[in-house]
Amino acid sequence: MSNVWLSGPQPDGKEGQWALDQDEVIIGREAPATILLTLPRVSRLHARLTRFNRSYMLSDLGSRNGTFVNGTPVGAEAVRLSDGDEIVLGGVVTLHFHDPDETVDGPRVGRVKGVWVDDLSRDVWVDARRVDPPLSAAQLTLLRLLYRRAGEVVTRADLIAAVWPDADPAGVSEEAVDGLIKRLRARLRETQPDAEYVEVRRGHGLRLIPPATDEPRGP
Repeated sequence: MSNVWLSGPQPDGKEGQWALDQDEVIIGREAPATILLTLPRVSRLHARLTRFNRSYMLSDLGSRNGTFVNGTPVGAEAVRLSDGDEIVLGGVVTLHFHDPDETVDGPRVGRVKGVWVDDLSRDVWVDARRVDPPLSAAQLTLLRLLYRRAGEVVTRADLIAAVWPDADPAGVSEEAVDGLIKRLRARLRETQPDAEYVEVRRGHGLRLIPPATDEPRGP
């Protein structure tokens, strides 16, 4: 079994354990869901678990009766799970997330190279260093967009839609976009001056550069 798993009651009442040994796991009532919970209030495709480096992210797939982590609703935007988190699906089944390595080794943040965004606390880490003071709301929105699409080029149109969702795109100046990108890159360099993780591709957009290597785990 993977050293990271979910536990909870199966539809027959017996306790179940599901290893999280794939990059993506779907929880739902019917196939192609990976973890099947055949209960009426669980949607056909209810929630998604995604593995990113050593982090496990949970998002709701538009379920009718909702997904909750420790009593807080989860939407389409993924949230990071921590060891011991309680996940409730549709108000009828409770699962628990287990990640013993997090308890043994301490928080994952700072244990991997590159940029790491904690969706729960809204903290940002760069190569084990916490960005302090926190990023502005616009800077964090841009970084979260890049983080969710790490390695992919994000166009300026995508950037404007995320950071200024209510604005007419034609009314957002090049100076505003360039200024935001420059400030974000400067803030990350303040925290880690020896690495550049936001790459600007002229005429295309920008992307978050995944780290070339991952730091070794501690004993």
